[in-house]
Amino acid sequence: EIMFGGISLIGWFHSILGLAAIFVGLYLLLKDRFIFMHTKLAKFYLASTVITCASSFLLYGATGSFNAAHWLSVITILAVLFALGLDRFNIFGFLNTYFKQLALTGTVFFSMLPTTAEVLQRLPPSDPFVDSIEDPLVQSFYMSYVVIFGVFAIYQIVKIYKADSNGA
Repeated sequence: EIMFGGISLIGWFHSILGLAAIFVGLYLLLKDRFIFMHTKLAKFYLASTVITCASSFLLYGATGSFNAAHWLSVITILAVLFALGLDRFNIFGFLNTYFKQLALTGTVFFSMLPTTAEVLQRLPPSDPFVDSIEDPLVQSFYMSYVVIFGVFAIYQIVKIYKADSNGA
């Protein structure tokens, strides 16, 4: 297998596309407070997220087994499919928009977990910040993400409710 800097070609593809997806997802959430699925940038985000998650199943060489990051890929793909289904079918009535937006926001959150651990375990190359996901630094990032995304989800719920109650 061809390697560059200790990472396979599929690993580089996965990493570059995944980082692009996360940056776009965060940009969309910061810009619009939601991911509106029918914009070109959101379509790129969703496609690149699914492709990145799918490519993670080809990266057993780095981990040796199906691990928590792979489960997050499965959950992320299911969240995208769930949001796509809710976009097409009004399954939950007035709750549909809430569930769809929370699923889309969740995809960004789910993607950031393994990415953070991977980045902290690889950088700087000569002396990485951490050697495992159990490291307190990784766990601190995870807890920060839980708080940030929890607060953001509450914000989204309130924003959707106010838009609905104002007839918007």
